Amino acid sequence: MDGLGLVLSVNVGQPRLRYRTSSQVGELDSAVYQTAIEKKAVAGGVFVSRTNLWGDGQADLRHHGGLDKAVHAHFLGHLQRFSDLAGWSIPPGYLGENLTLASTVADGPLTEQDFCLGDIVDVGTVALQVSQPRIPCFKQADQLKVADLLAIVVREGRTGLYFRVLKEGVLAAGDVLRLRERPYPQWTIERLNQLIRFPKDPAAWRELAQYPELAIDLRRRAEEWERS
Repeated sequence: MDGLGLVLSVNVGQPRLRYRTSSQVGELDSAVYQTAIEKKAVAGGVFVSRTNLWGDGQADLRHHGGLDKAVHAHFLGHLQRFSDLAGWSIPPGYLGENLTLASTVADGPLTEQDFCLGDIVDVGTVALQVSQPRIPCFKQADQLKVADLLAIVVREGRTGLYFRVLKEGVLAAGDVLRLRERPYPQWTIERLNQLIRFPKDPAAWRELAQYPELAIDLRRRAEEWERS
């Protein structure tokens, strides 16, 4: 089997209210928030629209969903790492990803090194384009009850990524992602994560600001650095 990667699981969920927990399991504070981070695997084909998957929802439309962040993907190897940190086996979709991706080959796990800004991939009857990394937030740490999870995600670059939808269609677990175009091989998601972590590189931001494939949130950041 060839291809860029394999869809191990397709996951959807709807927003619900939750208490924000402290760093210690079981303790609650007064903060209540709405989240759709906990998604469940679904069987069979799922329709993918320009803004989300059928049956899926986002609670915070400022930071999730929309044209640039319609489909969130994470990697099986990262879930295994997070399972080790949490002390139990995390199922696909538990950290909010719509697609849990795995490698199709035996020479190592799929990671942010394998995807670049602007990549166009075909999967099922859908065409997706890489738009940006996922920016980690407190909901991931709260979900796993791992206090320093965000620092680990940022340090290790285990963010996953977002796709925009170029062609609506249907995909399912077991589908292979096939790379159609790679306009910017120098801009892996791993490199973007490093730039976000260490942003004082105006030349890099200036380059990124020229690429229409970059999600609008990061484009604004790139334009700010370009002017600095």
